[in-house]
Amino acid sequence: MFFKEKRFNNWGRNIHIIPKRLSPKNYNDLKKIINKKSFIVHGNQRSYGDVCSNKDLVVSMANFNQIKYFDAKKGIIEVESGTLLSDLLPIIIKKGWFIPVTPGTKYVSIGGMIANNVHGKNIHKNRISHYVKEIKLMGLNKKILKCSRKRNKKAFNLTIGGFGLTGIILTVTLQLKKICSSYLDQKITGFNTYEEFYSVSKNVGNYEYSVSWIDNFSKYKFQGINFLAKHSNIKKNNLSSINSKQIGLISLLVSKLIVNSYFFSRIINFIYRNYKKYFYHKLCNYNEIFYPQDYFIDWNKIYGKKGFFEIQFIIPENKFKKILIEISTFFKKTKNFSPFIVVKRFNEKGKYLNYSGAGYSISFDFKINNNFKIVNFFFNLLIKKYCLKVNFSKDLITNKSNAFNYPEFKLFKKEILLLNMKKKINSLFSKRLEI
Repeated sequence: MFFKEKRFNNWGRNIHIIPKRLSPKNYNDLKKIINKKSFIVHGNQRSYGDVCSNKDLVVSMANFNQIKYFDAKKGIIEVESGTLLSDLLPIIIKKGWFIPVTPGTKYVSIGGMIANNVHGKNIHKNRISHYVKEIKLMGLNKKILKCSRKRNKKAFNLTIGGFGLTGIILTVTLQLKKICSSYLDQKITGFNTYEEFYSVSKNVGNYEYSVSWIDNFSKYKFQGINFLAKHSNIKKNNLSSINSKQIGLISLLVSKLIVNSYFFSRIINFIYRNYKKYFYHKLCNYNEIFYPQDYFIDWNKIYGKKGFFEIQFIIPENKFKKILIEISTFFKKTKNFSPFIVVKRFNEKGKYLNYSGAGYSISFDFKINNNFKIVNFFFNLLIKKYCLKVNFSKDLITNKSNAFNYPEFKLFKKEILLLNMKKKINSLFSKRLEI
């Protein structure tokens, strides 16, 4: 185990602290960490917000990256929590399996996926929690607790989407998804009105994945593209069609123009909309469908030194148009804009602070600049006004009052204390919401 002090950056590059840092190598090292007064555990520092940030001590699980068990016939796998999805995918795909729910990047740890109960583009069963069979957790008593839906059920439910506050996740056992190849069939449909959007987002046929992109600068009231995909029956494998690389100087400069310039971002959105609408591959490698942003492994640099933040929340369908018009009006009046807006139809029931609800999940990315306070104030008021549920896994700006939009927030706080006595495991996020 090494001990080191250096600047800590989350993926959003919006947190600037210098905590003590530990990288344990075995269970004995972890037991020593539990003796510390205050700490939080992280996987691969891919958090947009402050869920894995702590001013005192940040603990990396990078050394815990082994596959403990893999039944290639049943698709059941047990992996250590520090295992990266990018390392796991080539192994399971070769055996005809895929991760059943995946976030928008493969450079996340399995433990991080569980702690945040990540969602994906899935039309049905859209959170990783549906596929978790067992979790091995080291509690503050230094004992290893086996948790499942039948055994230590409360600890199991609290840990999935518990933001790392219940203990140290050691291993995770998952049920994988059977596939024929690494390729997917894709269908892209454009929409020009809210009514067309509702139609294409609901009429998905036998496709398994769906997501929509909105052109924030369109002259129409509501224009964008819907993406549908399903695993192909064509037995074809190519596990490295997208090789992630460092962002080059030209790409960096162009990307910075997109996030900094209203005019340039508008042009790029127009080009992207028309290109994707008329020119796209019907058969795509899984990287192209699920991880297009991983083409550049350090794309977060495009937002500059102050970084960026993402705000994501669920809007009920009967309020969707009204709220989007309100947001659009705010953008026009203040000349603020989000270069990337993504929408997904959502219908998940969840406990505690798990990102859940019925309607449309929508996300906005913003560069942190002089307008940060204005954007922050507007969205906090909007969330409070319409009682919207925020995705706390990515959150940076939501005030604690908006946490009560989750009916079980008080219950979550109460039951977390049973596992996390004296709040020894904590983060900037948990302190911000007073968990």
